[in-house]
Amino acid sequence: MTSHTGAVFNNGMVARLVDILASARERGGTAPFADEIARINRTLDSCATARWAMPSATLAALLDLIAEELKTSPDQDLPPGFLTRLDAAAGDQDRLEFLTHTASSLRTSKREGIARFEELPMSSWEAELRYARLRDFSWWVESDEYETFEAGVLAGVTSEHPGGCAHRLPPLIAELHAALLLDKDARSAACLRSVVPWATPAILREVLRAASSHLLEAH
Repeated sequence: MTSHTGAVFNNGMVARLVDILASARERGGTAPFADEIARINRTLDSCATARWAMPSATLAALLDLIAEELKTSPDQDLPPGFLTRLDAAAGDQDRLEFLTHTASSLRTSKREGIARFEELPMSSWEAELRYARLRDFSWWVESDEYETFEAGVLAGVTSEHPGGCAHRLPPLIAELHAALLLDKDARSAACLRSVVPWATPAILREVLRAASSHLLEAH
């Protein structure tokens, strides 16, 4: 298998799905599998870009295609690392059975609707994806380079002024708003703080005020 073809298995959503489900199996029980399938669909439905790049139906179809390939060509030279991770995710299940069952579960979960956070709390891997810009902003909040917290936040907000503000600040502001709304869901908020420890309502509001004021007053 060429390195380009191997990327289908070693990178992207197929690899990430397998890794997430392998981790769920380590935790044991049947609920983690169903929960993670629902979270994967929730992630794929989280924004227009994700829906455009990898619809849930396409991911399910990829799993079916891999299962068909393994069935028709059992000796197919798939990346060894992928097969190891696939076995970890499948556990006692046959590889083909696991792939087709997972594809079917994705479709069933999608038909049942996207789970809200109050129904299914956010996981840490979801928090890392949904709040990537908050994580990137951590240095400005936690750094001891500035005399005050406010000075650090202002430096972070204006660090790419003027040209980078349009690219950087609106998504950051969106994540700040979303993080504040999570505070009513204690379990999801705790997951966020396991990834972004400083994301308390008071600090989030301060960063939000600084970022919003900069866009309103300096642009």
